[in-house]
Amino acid sequence: MENNFVIFDNDPFAVEEVITEEQEEQTEQEAFEVSDLETAAEAQRRIAYFMEEQQKIDQTAEKQIAPFLEKIEKIKMWQEQEKEKYAKRKAFYENRLERYMRQDIEEQKKKGYQPKKVMKLPYGTVKLIKQQPEYKRNEEELTEYAKAQGFMKVSESVDWSSIKSKCQVVGDKLVDPNGQVVPGVTVVERDDKFSLVLEG
Repeated sequence: MENNFVIFDNDPFAVEEVITEEQEEQTEQEAFEVSDLETAAEAQRRIAYFMEEQQKIDQTAEKQIAPFLEKIEKIKMWQEQEKEKYAKRKAFYENRLERYMRQDIEEQKKKGYQPKKVMKLPYGTVKLIKQQPEYKRNEEELTEYAKAQGFMKVSESVDWSSIKSKCQVVGDKLVDPNGQVVPGVTVVERDDKFSLVLEG
């Protein structure tokens, strides 16, 4: 028998099931908060579970696609619909973990401690990874500067790699070896990137 994954308007049971799932998810998220290592570990455990469920869905989908190529589109649609509910919940717990970690780091700083940006938990490691600053460039001003300082490539494009390697960041400015502020560049420091690594 062929399975249809579309919810019809005249199917009250399917609609009721979706509403119930959404209510349960909302209640679960409203009640959960990462406040210590125990709840952080629990959030990570749930994330691992959601990821495992997504992998199971992927595996099921791949097995069905092989012998029934004509059903690929239908199965893939089911695959994404099924994964979506876990993806949203996974994102929720990742957000809670990241927020807890950033708050914990701020508390460490207030107490005068060197903040630890790595947290090892039973199901893996979460950490904040330092990112390179973002450079907001005004190409017109930067091109004019690059031409005057010999940072232009033959193709008449800014040799940005050379400029960045020979200059240094001072506040939100980029300064060349002569102490001149490079025009057309605004340096924007970025927060450490949140990373979640599951083990086992």
